[in-house]
Amino acid sequence: MLKKSLGDIDWSMDAPAIERLIRGLNPWPSAYTCLGGKTMKIWSADVMDKEYGVPAGTIAEATGTALIVQTGRGSLSIRELQLEGKKRMDIMSFLRGYSVEKGTVLERRSS
Repeated sequence: MLKKSLGDIDWSMDAPAIERLIRGLNPWPSAYTCLGGKTMKIWSADVMDKEYGVPAGTIAEATGTALIVQTGRGSLSIRELQLEGKKRMDIMSFLRGYSVEKGTVLERRSS
C-alpha cells in the first residue's frame, strides 16, 4: 500500500535510488521535498556522477537551464517540478520565474 509519506525525499540516499523513487511515485503519491517552506514535487530528474563537495540536499548549481542537487552519492539534475500552489513545469520555466540560490538546502517535509 502506497502512502504519501513514501515520497518525502531523503537526500542522503544515492542519486540512482532517488531517481527511481521519483519515477516510481509518479503520478501518485509523487516524490517531494521542501524549498523555502513550500512543498516542491519533483516529477523527473537525471542522475549525474559528479560530486560537488557540499552536504546532501544542497543545491550545487542553479543556472538558467539547470538545478542540480547533491545527494548522498552523486547528484541529480531536476528536469520537471511543481512548487506548492503552482503548475507543473520544466526546469527552465521554473528558473525564469523563481530565483534559487546555489547553496540552498532542500529539506524533508516530515522533519
